[in-house]
Parts: sequence; C-alpha cells; structure tokens
Amino acid sequence: MNCFKILKYAMLAERCAKPRINLQIKRFTKSSACDECFIPDRKPCFNINTVSVERGNASHAKLIKSFLYSHYWPREPSVVGLWMCLNCSYLEVLTDKYSNSGDRLLAYEYIQRTKERKLVGVSVANKTYPWMVNELEEWAHFTSSRPERNRMYFIAHCLKTPNLFNKYNVNYLYDVEILGTASDVAGQGVGTLLLRTVLDHAEELRHPLVQVIAVSQYTSKICEKCGMKREWSMDFSDFIDDAGQRVFFPRRPHHTVSIYTKHFNPAAGGREPRKPLNL
Repeated sequence: MNCFKILKYAMLAERCAKPRINLQIKRFTKSSACDECFIPDRKPCFNINTVSVERGNASHAKLIKSFLYSHYWPREPSVVGLWMCLNCSYLEVLTDKYSNSGDRLLAYEYIQRTKERKLVGVSVANKTYPWMVNELEEWAHFTSSRPERNRMYFIAHCLKTPNLFNKYNVNYLYDVEILGTASDVAGQGVGTLLLRTVLDHAEELRHPLVQVIAVSQYTSKICEKCGMKREWSMDFSDFIDDAGQRVFFPRRPHHTVSIYTKHFNPAAGGREPRKPLNL
C-alpha cells in the first residue's frame, strides 16, 4: 500500500513539474539585442554609433529646458539636487540661462525602428572671467535665498581657490557648466562623446583653457577618459557656510568635487582640416 502511494505522488509531481529545457542547446544560443528590451530591469539596446552631436540654437530652448528638468536636475548630486525642488524660482533662472545662452551641444540617438531622433545628452559651455568671482560673492551676500547663496559661494570658491587664471596666464576660462545624459543611457559613452566634441570645438575656436567642475564621480571619470588634467579637489564636507555648518550632503559615491582642465596653445592655432580624398 505504501509503495502504491509513493508511486502515485511521484507521477503527480512529474506531471506538475515545469517542462525541461535543453541546457546544452540554450547555452550556445545567442539572444538578440532587441529581445533583451522586453526583459524587465534591463537597459534597452543602445548603440553609440547611432548618436550624433549637433549645435543648439534658439529653437532648441524648450527641448533643453525639458531635458534639464527631466534628466539633469533630479540626478545632480550636490549643488542643486538636495537643496532645490523642481519648482524653485532660482532653478528656473538657471534653466532659462542654460537653455537660451552659451555654446550648446545636443546628442541625438537615431532609433531605427521608429525612424525618429531622441535627445539623450546636453552640454552647455560659457566663458568665465576673473571679475565674475567677485560678482558671484557680492550677489550671494545680498540674496535672501539659501540655495542661491550656497551655490554662488560654492562656484566662487571653486574658481578662486585653484586660481587657474594666474596659473595658466589666461584672460578667461571656457567653462563646461552642463554635461548631462539621459538616465536610460547613462554609462554608455554619451557623456564622453559630448565632452570630446566640446574639446574639439574649443581647440578649433582657440579657447586657451577648458574647465569642468566635476561635482559627481561620473563626470570625473568622463574627464579622465578624455585626457583632462585634474587640477584641484575638495571634499563636500569641507565646504561650510557662515555659521560653520556643512552645506552639501551628496549621496554616495559623490563625496568630492574636482576641477579638470585641458590647455590649448592659441598661438599654435587649431588643427588643420583634413584634405579631401583624391577619387
């Protein structure tokens, strides 16, 4: 009787079991990149070769503004993200500044399936002069907004402490103030492509010194990949306000701010354009 029950339970267990998979065949079967897009918790298929970088103009202001609010400000770890909400008035001023002025570069991904282009990265660079340091400190002294005051003092401190104007004997810095990518393509080379394009444009336009204030470890890695030199760094815990209180509490691993530079000799001129091929 016991043998009959054991045999009955074994038959039921085998009937309810999941169908077996030939592991030897599945091991050597290559899955398609498009099939992985339907698997949850995985990044969609992305090809950096389909990304093109273009210059922005006045018609791209709304597109850049939407990108900053959707992808850049919520992920910025130190200066803005922890002290300003998305409806902050000063954040709106910064967004309008970067959307309508400066040298703007836009990275577009071409999606073959839908034949459309998607904005996946934005870079904004401006000239920074020595007199702007005193102007930032003066504005910060008279403003009543705490986030605005902290950010202005922070930028002024990053410009004044390393004193790159005197070190390289330049009249201005070509400062890359915005370098951000979309969250779904982070870490896949879009930021590196943008920064390399900025450096190429800076060399062609004969800017003497390019500067990036890297407030995140991700930006620091991008600068190192592009061959930029690390000039100065500071822990966020060392930056305090007038009352001696710590200002920034960024999330891990963004514990330090670093300044990276790329120096060009304006007297040497830009690189010679490539000669056309003889067909």
